[in-house]
Amino acid sequence: MADSPHIVELNEENFIDVVVENSVNQPVLVDFWADWCGPCKSLMPILEKLAIEYDGAFTLAKLDTEAHPGIAQQLGIRSLPTVKLFKDKQLVDEFMGALPETEVRAFLDKHVSAAEPAEDDEAPQDSTVAQAMALFESGDAEAARTLLQEAQAADPSNADILLALGQICVSTGDLDTASSCLSALPEEAKNGDAANRLTGTIEIAREADTSQSVTSLQAALDADPDNTSIKYQLAIAQALAGDMESGLESLLDIVRKEPGFNEGAPRKKMLALFNVLGADPLVGQYRRKLATALN
Repeated sequence: MADSPHIVELNEENFIDVVVENSVNQPVLVDFWADWCGPCKSLMPILEKLAIEYDGAFTLAKLDTEAHPGIAQQLGIRSLPTVKLFKDKQLVDEFMGALPETEVRAFLDKHVSAAEPAEDDEAPQDSTVAQAMALFESGDAEAARTLLQEAQAADPSNADILLALGQICVSTGDLDTASSCLSALPEEAKNGDAANRLTGTIEIAREADTSQSVTSLQAALDADPDNTSIKYQLAIAQALAGDMESGLESLLDIVRKEPGFNEGAPRKKMLALFNVLGADPLVGQYRRKLATALN
């Protein structure tokens, strides 16, 4: 770890003080990593470099999920690297995967105060996105959506607003509006990691049976283990609930046993999940498993 007062190693004893309490004074960027995770090792030097460069504008707090699995489990960390930003004791934004330095800078600049105050009208939009995502994380998706729709009406091609609105629309089941947000993105943003994640999430969500939960689907499958339709819906529900590995494993099992099911939908949904996961190590693992199953 780089030697800097702005970089802190987390553990069970200091997590609340460093991440929650200290976020009242300045933003805290939490990097969830593990030694076996290749993308974590490529992202880590970028985060440390920026923590030093920003010179106290934010604190970089690093959590080794292998050494402290309890914290990672409590926060629902299912893929690595995952980076979460806390301000005023609230989670306000996050990303998964090893983003390039330019994208990490853009992520930070939405939330971290610059050395000089902004003089254009970008700051109100950025602050609106942060406020909306904080509302969303606290469970008020409708208020977050209203806030973003008003911001999007004022600036229809703002990629940050469109992507945030699309994410919230997916969570509320409004997939058509989420797709419209993707279509409205400026060309330079349409192939970015965030757009690819949203595209994959929408594709998965379109297959979901919203009347069923993971628990009810698992119970149905336990009662009828050879029912491929139930297993497929369980895989979709698992993925949408954030359990990507279980979702991928369920889809892979269908590909192995019944590759032609639903015109190859399980394979297509695995590819969609790869987009959602981005640089997560699960992608390489399950790409290899999928190739073996198909060949």
